[in-house]
Amino acid sequence: MDNLDQDKLIVPSLEAVKDMDALVIVATGGHGTEELNARYPQPNVVVRDYVDFAEVFDFTDVFITNGGFGGVQLSLSKGVPLVVSGINEGKSDVNARVEHAGVGINLRTESPKPADIAAAVRKVLADPGWQSRARTMQAQFEGEDPAEAAAAVVESAVRRPTA
Repeated sequence: MDNLDQDKLIVPSLEAVKDMDALVIVATGGHGTEELNARYPQPNVVVRDYVDFAEVFDFTDVFITNGGFGGVQLSLSKGVPLVVSGINEGKSDVNARVEHAGVGINLRTESPKPADIAAAVRKVLADPGWQSRARTMQAQFEGEDPAEAAAAVVESAVRRPTA
């Protein structure tokens, strides 16, 4: 979990959206929860050690994340568009795919500015195309059998001629 340095994404995200007309839910993984609750007393901000995102995403309009593979996959499996920011630990690859698929905005930095996060969130919320593309990907996830898809990849690799 990349949440030990909350100044990288958590705090800038809270600064970006704390005054928006939206419910903001933050998961800390148990790091600095009390401090963040004290720092962000706004009634629309909820900071918890753990959040069951599988449940929350059913009611989510946009997900701000560092681009961890699991969180991105879960978000898209629920049809939720993303604002992603992260370049380390393979996140740049995941985030480039989010951008290429048109299911989210890639801020292309490890430490985004609150103004950039706010602008990206507003853009995603204002344009229904982001959600539409995320929902299309959700339908693709639901229509695939993961075991069959994995087998097809392996079989195609085995069939390739060697040089």
